[in-house]
Amino acid sequence: MSCQKFSRQSLHLALNEGRGLYSLRHMDVSKLFYPSMAEALEAEAKAKKKKNGANKIGSIGRLPTPSIHYQPHVSATSNPYNFTNVFALFGENKNKILFSDMEGHSSTYNTELHSFMIMPDLNSPKGPNCLAAHITRTAAHARYDFDIRPDVDYDFFAYNLHGEHTDSLYLMDMDQGKPSSFELLAYYPVGEWQWCSLPLPPFFDDPEHKACNNISYAVIDGTRICISSATATYSFDTVALEWSKIGDWVLPFHAKAEYIPELKLWLGLSASSPSDLCALDLSTAAMDSCDVLPMVHHVGLDADLPEGWSLKNRTLVNLGMGRFCITMFFHTADDGPQDYAYLSPCFSADKT
Repeated sequence: MSCQKFSRQSLHLALNEGRGLYSLRHMDVSKLFYPSMAEALEAEAKAKKKKNGANKIGSIGRLPTPSIHYQPHVSATSNPYNFTNVFALFGENKNKILFSDMEGHSSTYNTELHSFMIMPDLNSPKGPNCLAAHITRTAAHARYDFDIRPDVDYDFFAYNLHGEHTDSLYLMDMDQGKPSSFELLAYYPVGEWQWCSLPLPPFFDDPEHKACNNISYAVIDGTRICISSATATYSFDTVALEWSKIGDWVLPFHAKAEYIPELKLWLGLSASSPSDLCALDLSTAAMDSCDVLPMVHHVGLDADLPEGWSLKNRTLVNLGMGRFCITMFFHTADDGPQDYAYLSPCFSADKT
């Protein structure tokens, strides 16, 4: 399998090094998959013979050397166990990494240019219960902006189909007690990045709403953000800047679901089973006037963990071209308390 098949060449890992210091590492995604099915099956058979420890679930050796380190604007000595720093990947080429600290100071790192850019401060800092969604801005977005913000030049999009002006990032803190919990970062044709406060979701008005650790959401049709509360699912139209209720059911995903063009389905980690994937059709045709949750397809994963290991967190990463990777973080008491990161290539939309 050639790395040219992937829409992205690197997997970016932001790791907490302690006392507020973070490292950013980059892994070659082509090394996550075996060249052939035969080699993959042979490696799987060997792994099953292992009894304990990291060898039982596989190993990629040492992590790559960090390319950069982050240190928040606020000194970690004042709160060494602070976890309110936010990392988010965005951009058409998935080449921009936003970092924001507990006071809302933000910057972006361009992985292609190896350069930093200071961004405006968020209107309201975001906490650990934060969703991030990249949406490519279009002329439709600019047309609506022109109606409500005359300083935006709509014609700019007609002659510049690609560039920073098409990149945008939506951040929502699920703690409804914060002002400006929902914000958009966009580059306007006037030539500067701006944070814009957006309408809050209807379920924020529910006094019984509680922020959850793993927000179930997905981007639909390139312009809508579909998100579930504890009891219902809503959609935010990023062009009209309006919320609407989809149904009295919740998405089955743990965190974000990713779209698979080859299958026309959305794939995500299962919220009900840590070891499974699930997929369903969230297209406009399937969602309109939908009173019940669309049919969910389940994909079981082999998760025979070594004794004494516990799962801390997991994330599904879209590598493009029907390839995905699951990153899992474990805590183990073997040989003293330790943490492990495990990366598993988990899905292929074709059979090659």
